[in-house]
Amino acid sequence: MLKKNTKNKEKNERLENRLDLHLSMTVREIFEEIDCEMARPKNMNYFDNFFKNFATKEKNIINNPNKKKIIGYFCMSVPEELIYAADAIPVRLCAGSADSAEIGESYFPEVSCPMVKSAVGFASTSVLGIYQQCDLVIIPATCDWKIKLAEILKEFIPVAILDIPRVKNCENSKQFWFNEIVKLKKIIEKNTKKKITKKRLLNAINLIHHAQYEFKRLQKIRKSNIHTISGRDAGAVINAYFYDNAESWTQAMKNLNDELEQRIKEKVSIVPNSSPRVLLTGSPFVFPNWKIPNLIESSGGALVCDEICTSNRYLNDMVAIDEKSMVDLINAVADRYLQPCSCPVFSNNDDRKNKLLNMINEYNIEGVIYHVFKGCHPYDTELRSIEKMLADRGISQLKIETDYNPEDKEQLRTRIEAFLETLKGRRYSK
Repeated sequence: MLKKNTKNKEKNERLENRLDLHLSMTVREIFEEIDCEMARPKNMNYFDNFFKNFATKEKNIINNPNKKKIIGYFCMSVPEELIYAADAIPVRLCAGSADSAEIGESYFPEVSCPMVKSAVGFASTSVLGIYQQCDLVIIPATCDWKIKLAEILKEFIPVAILDIPRVKNCENSKQFWFNEIVKLKKIIEKNTKKKITKKRLLNAINLIHHAQYEFKRLQKIRKSNIHTISGRDAGAVINAYFYDNAESWTQAMKNLNDELEQRIKEKVSIVPNSSPRVLLTGSPFVFPNWKIPNLIESSGGALVCDEICTSNRYLNDMVAIDEKSMVDLINAVADRYLQPCSCPVFSNNDDRKNKLLNMINEYNIEGVIYHVFKGCHPYDTELRSIEKMLADRGISQLKIETDYNPEDKEQLRTRIEAFLETLKGRRYSK
């Protein structure tokens, strides 16, 4: 038995060392390419620093000088306002590493979500300390993979499950969700030993509002015919929000938006205006897996917007306050994280279709790329109805099915390049 345990320990150490090495190499390669982009906005440097820390030996990604409680979470259904109101640090635990996903494969079936496999890979090793630093991890039961992820992560980290109603617009669902948020509030208070008061919650709501204001400025800027920022970088600033304090991030976003607005005045574009305008939707992309945005833009497309839960959808909807009693505030927070959500786990998801059509019109989209993770059943299943809706309106679409593995990059590049050429051909035939 001792000999077997020794072998397992040696194997785990080898896997952990390889993950550490490959993660550092991947990050350095990403920024070696980025450093060659001469037209890139200078204020992206602030956000880059969070990702560069993934390559350092210490990997000190979270700034926590006051030793506050750190609460990790998955998906976009967890109210950050409650975490900030409890004087804790929220951290979204989504990392797109092929090597960590390989380590996590021993916990899941062969065809399963790469994001949950990657999460388990990091949680079961000490490579990325933010997983071990969490005092609590909140996991919404948005899909079967997240439910099983919660069960597995309990081996390594304290976990709380947040249940999600599948039908948003019935009264029973609204009451159920309100009760879940009240329950979550108590869990956070118990973990942090801090009472979430009305004043603290209002301050937290306002804190997030300021971040959302700057986020909406960025989305307005991206509607311009002058492409001031890449789609990859626009997604990266939201990825950086996962690890930053909302107040610091908001100031950095203000600086970036000011620079981008000046670029519009000076007509400084990073890609030719002739590049086909593309919308990316489907499964999320998250650092260090920027494979799909990079492929779209390196193939000659202008990724001007996305409908992705780790990017455009993340800070889009605000808490609407009518009354300021504690019950009303909790209700407002609960509504913000349920009603506008267009995740495909919901039944009768017309909200997502309407959002896509609105974005196609507002951003003058010429083609849609639908990204599906291998094993991501909700997005894959919903593709059929989205595909029909777009086809009925004469909008071109390309489905991309992949995972975090980089080996299919050139195959995908060929398909994306052909799709972009088709968009150009349609433009000239009009």
